[in-house]
Amino acid sequence: MTALDLALVPALYASFDDGSLRLHYQPDVDLRNGSVPGMQARPRWAHAEFGLLGPAAFMRVAEAAGLVGQVHQWVLRMAVTEARTWHRMAAGTSVRPPRLWVRIDGRHLARPEFLAEVERLVLGRSLPAGAVGLQFTEDTLAFAPPALPRLLVRLRDLGVAVGVDAFGTWYGSLSTLDVLPLDLVRIDGQFLRATIRDMEGEAAFASLVGVAHRRRMVVVAEDVDTAVLADRVGRLDCDRVSGPLFCPPVPVEDARMIALGRGRPDRWYKPSAETRAETGFRPASQPGWSGATPGRPGPQPGRPGDQHGRPGDPQGRPAQPTRSGGTAQSGGTAYPGGSGRGDRSRAAAAG
Repeated sequence: MTALDLALVPALYASFDDGSLRLHYQPDVDLRNGSVPGMQARPRWAHAEFGLLGPAAFMRVAEAAGLVGQVHQWVLRMAVTEARTWHRMAAGTSVRPPRLWVRIDGRHLARPEFLAEVERLVLGRSLPAGAVGLQFTEDTLAFAPPALPRLLVRLRDLGVAVGVDAFGTWYGSLSTLDVLPLDLVRIDGQFLRATIRDMEGEAAFASLVGVAHRRRMVVVAEDVDTAVLADRVGRLDCDRVSGPLFCPPVPVEDARMIALGRGRPDRWYKPSAETRAETGFRPASQPGWSGATPGRPGPQPGRPGDQHGRPGDPQGRPAQPTRSGGTAQSGGTAYPGGSGRGDRSRAAAAG
């Protein structure tokens, strides 16, 4: 802990009230059709001198101030409130807002009141089943108490989806997927690149995806930054991707545009020369349209995104996938297309 970190403690205390602590939101893009069935809430601290700081930069300050638990509780509370805002704004339309995923710190699992707090938040905001998902890192799940599977089941009974985040940053054990009742698995970007760099690695990745699909989980590849990588994971049956190729974490106003099907704010997307050469992508000139890949169809008239019901409920079935591999719209928002199969029943429900 440095003197600078200690000097930032009073400002972090004040951030809960002055609005400088805030959430940004990163879309998960469906490789079937370019829809956005899920988004991740990511905390940011807008410091007056040092600019916009991510958790890696400010959580050590929170640790010094004894504010780690308070920050995580704030993130969960604000994310649930924002999810409720999306559903209120979408009321009376055909748009189904994406599921909002929130990472939960492992220390929450040791708190006896955690489940009651989640229930109070979800029921108090009158959220529909499946509107929110909680995700835990792989090491958090591995070192959790023996009662963890029962806790996850009870969360899902409340209508809260459950996922594992940053899979592969610990040791990538398939037992995590095989034993626990999960709806979604996010593959860490570094693990992804290390795995699929050769044919043997691609076979291992495909096996991982196969295990997840047999357990009716959605598979999301994180930190995808090139069209080549997006295409490869799509061909290996990955369901969704997130990362700078599609959209970085964006502020709440832009997240609402995406969530409500009003088009993607293209100022957040600046394709590299490599991406333009690979895909022929051109920035959208019209809302909800992201250009077309050469030799593939352009954007098609869209339908709302996945119907997310209660986690694990096969009633939440998506529309039929677009198999062409081109771009398509969902609620007015489209992204560069890619190959990949449609969601299974659990995948459709896991938003």
